[in-house]
Formats: sequence, C-alpha cells, structure tokens
Amino acid sequence: MRCFIGLPVPEEAGRALLRGVPEGSGRRLPLADLHLTLAFLGERELSWTQALCQQLEAILAGVQPLSLKLAHGSPFPPKGSPPKGSPSSGSRLWAARAFPSPALMALHGRIWRLLEDLGVDRDERGFLPHVTLARGHRRLTSKRANERIESLFKDHIEFDVHEVILYESRQGYRPRWRQSLKNRL
Repeated sequence: MRCFIGLPVPEEAGRALLRGVPEGSGRRLPLADLHLTLAFLGERELSWTQALCQQLEAILAGVQPLSLKLAHGSPFPPKGSPPKGSPSSGSRLWAARAFPSPALMALHGRIWRLLEDLGVDRDERGFLPHVTLARGHRRLTSKRANERIESLFKDHIEFDVHEVILYESRQGYRPRWRQSLKNRL
C-alpha cells in the first residue's frame, strides 16, 4: 500500500485554513484529508507497515501532544525547490506553512531515526512542514491575490495535535493506524 505518517488537522482549524484558499488556487482538498506529513513511505507491504506500527508505538510512548502553528497560505513548494521528478519549478500546491517548533522537529527526528534504521531513505529536500490545502495550482502573480492572502493569514491558526497517524494514500487518505500522544501526569 502507498502510505505516509502524518499529523491530522482538526475540523475547525481545517475549515479556517480552507476558507483562506483564494479562487484559482487549484482543487481544494477535502476537509478530512488535511494533514501535515512527517514521512512519506511510498509503496509498502502490509506486513512491513504492521511491524512499523508496533515500533512506532514504542518510540511514541511518552511523547506529549504538541501545538502546531500555521501561517502563510501560499504556493508550495517555495520558488526554486521543485517537487521531486517535476520538470519545472512552478508550484503545484497551495499550502499553509507550519512553524518548525522544537516539539514538531523532535517528533519528526524521532520518527526518522526509526525509519532510517528500517532502511527508509530521507527526502533529500529536507523537511518543509506544511499542510496542503489545494492541488493543481498555477502560480499566482496578481497583486490582488497576494493582498488577499496576506489578510487571510494575518493571524496564525494554532491547534493541538493529539495523535500520529499512518495514512494509506489511495483516492484520498485513509487512516490505517493511530497512536495517541498522551500528557504525562
């Protein structure tokens, strides 16, 4: 199955993010598909993902819920960093950037240490935390669109994340496994 590890976006935050996508920015993703990808795993056997989930449970034990702060709805990836395999540097997504908080970066690092031990290669472009909001974007250059973007994302959208999910990617994203992040008492 084609899969990835990600953080879900709560419904209320997702609605606010999708309201900020300007007309002409591509096809909006369904609310239920909004997430922040921590690791794209590609095509994997079911038995491999089942073993991975057991190991994820162990390394995520004791990890606290974390706060995500999103801002800057904009074409993505940034100019000059084309998607892997893309013939051009034109942005194809509209995304909200996540601030790389110490908690987010620590979680990402913890997961990737496990994945590297399992032989998974990291993306050479590095980790650019974001939530994709629309696909099929053509670069917007109009001043009016940029002003609208700035006004919609003037205030950051912040929410808490209480679980890590292994998603299957097949005509949308389907959670296959969940691990709660728990507060320590």
